[in-house]
Amino acid sequence: WHGHVTAVTVPPEYRRLGVAVQLMDLLERVSEWDNGYFVDLFVRQSNGVAINFYKKLGYSIYRRVLGYYSGSEDAYDMRKAL
Repeated sequence: WHGHVTAVTVPPEYRRLGVAVQLMDLLERVSEWDNGYFVDLFVRQSNGVAINFYKKLGYSIYRRVLGYYSGSEDAYDMRKAL
């Protein structure tokens, strides 16, 4: 099994304080504790800020999903092995 990130949203006044990193770390630790093999998430191909954020956390692009966002935009399926 694996952990899956549906959404990570941090209010503007709490950004750049490490909140998103803490949330991701918690999900990864819980997934690993419950014998998960990896954590994955989908991100818009055009969202360079998010892609770079997840890469810094150790995620890599596993595959491209064509038309994931209402058929109009592709997504990257990003994964991190546990």
